[in-house]
Amino acid sequence: MGTKAPSDDDRRRARDLAARGQQAAILGDSAAALNSLRQAATLDPTNADFAYQLGRVYEQSKAGANAAAEYCRFLVLAPNALEAVEVRDRILTIIPPRTDPTAAAAQREFQAGIAAYNAGQFLQADLHFSGALKGDSTWADAYYDRALVRMALSQRVNAMNDFESYLRFKPEATDRLQVVARIDNLRRAQLSQGQALVLGLVVPGGGQMYTRRPVRGAVLFGLAAAALGVGAKGQTKTTLVEQTGTDPFGHQYTFTTTKTTTEHPYLAPGIALASGIAIVSAVEAFHYAARVNAGSERLSFSLGPAGDRLLARIEIR
Repeated sequence: MGTKAPSDDDRRRARDLAARGQQAAILGDSAAALNSLRQAATLDPTNADFAYQLGRVYEQSKAGANAAAEYCRFLVLAPNALEAVEVRDRILTIIPPRTDPTAAAAQREFQAGIAAYNAGQFLQADLHFSGALKGDSTWADAYYDRALVRMALSQRVNAMNDFESYLRFKPEATDRLQVVARIDNLRRAQLSQGQALVLGLVVPGGGQMYTRRPVRGAVLFGLAAAALGVGAKGQTKTTLVEQTGTDPFGHQYTFTTTKTTTEHPYLAPGIALASGIAIVSAVEAFHYAARVNAGSERLSFSLGPAGDRLLARIEIR
């Protein structure tokens, strides 16, 4: 599940809240400004201006880490904005590059985890993100990205734990609602890949029915049934045969009669086609269940020198 696009009503409410936040900031009421701008960013997380304004208020409130995170989000949403250079300078001023060897090693592990994840090497990505967390056990973004890896590995419970750690170490996360929804989805019963495969083999289209795609399942079942119907359709053939009989006086004689037989020349191809449809539909249902269980992906990139762990993340569907 990627980030859901805000509705027109959400965008309107977000603009109203942002305007209140700006007014509160001008009046020097930082608490009210933060409250309004956080709500605005939650309603419309795609608006770069809200991220920038929230970052400024955080910075004025001496909440450097939160300010830097919002500035990073602004750069993700508007990397070519006129304020981009200024924002990058602000980030490096708020949180200068780290020279701690442990932090630098954790950053390298994180970057290696991203590379492995993007290459589909999920076991290696899990090891690298775990290595990053050994260097900093409070690194919220590393927990998030490891949760994505563990979803891809079908480690549902571990993924839930990592998402919960992400929210615990980043309570002001603007994507909190989306992460909570992700956790709720993981708590629900997952699709069984094995059951989808078996049902698809037993009944063509059964796997699609199980994975909640009844139209596709009905179409596949109909195709398989049609193949069997064509194969079972017989052709009547009439031939002349000579037979021998005995008259009442014991004399044998021959006579010609007709013999009718029914043949099924397409039975074997029909059965083969129906079986092929069942196998293909079962395999497709198996892979579909795996994709549903894995959920969506999110890519990450680092901002700043190698020792800087500040990250911005992008949701993709």
